[in-house]
Amino acid sequence: MKKLLIVLAALMIPSIVFAGNVAPRVYLEVYRFEEDPTDPGPVPGYVCVHQQPTVYPWTLPCYEARLPYNFYVVPIHIGSLDTPTCPVPGTACAEPLPNGQGGYLGIFFGVASTGTGTLTFMSWNACDGFLKGPSAAGEPAACGASSTRDCHDWMDHEGYLIYMNLTSTAARYLNVTTNADLLHTRVINCHNQYDFGTIYGGNPGGVQIGGAQTILCGDSPTPVDATTWGAIKGLYR
Repeated sequence: MKKLLIVLAALMIPSIVFAGNVAPRVYLEVYRFEEDPTDPGPVPGYVCVHQQPTVYPWTLPCYEARLPYNFYVVPIHIGSLDTPTCPVPGTACAEPLPNGQGGYLGIFFGVASTGTGTLTFMSWNACDGFLKGPSAAGEPAACGASSTRDCHDWMDHEGYLIYMNLTSTAARYLNVTTNADLLHTRVINCHNQYDFGTIYGGNPGGVQIGGAQTILCGDSPTPVDATTWGAIKGLYR
């Protein structure tokens, strides 16, 4: 069975040649629910499709209070993608602009949890339009999904993790880490190749559940001098 999972994973892994996004940035988001949002489901739309802000400034939701027997939904957010987004996955996505090479097809990653008290991992789930990949090492150490058809921009989340808290209210932190099966974490661009410049982990980038907030929410994922409104908006992609 383990060999079969490894073979299936290999089929979903792109060729290892650079193309596409120069330095995509991987974040987590977090939303709290008093009851299991998948029972009966589906999860609210903003879990899988990020709601585009209408005012500036704005940040990714990276903190939630930690309450007994609450559920926490943690989508993965891929930002700082090159523009324009490639309209159809394929060879054109490897061409220089303006033909288009931005956007992504998926990512395989792990999630590490640190802090105090029990925060129980429940599941990793793919959003509509993505196919959940195999996990030989087990979730959340090895999670991932790939697009079933389209090239996606930053507002589309490929999937989300669900955790349940017991009784602790102390701070717990979740952060993207290396996928335990592949031993790396890289965005898969629309040319079906790895973006070797993928940035993940650290603060900002993760989420905090409970305690006094110490984490920074993602609000400037690229070191760009924002001198115009367009440049400012580019920081949040």
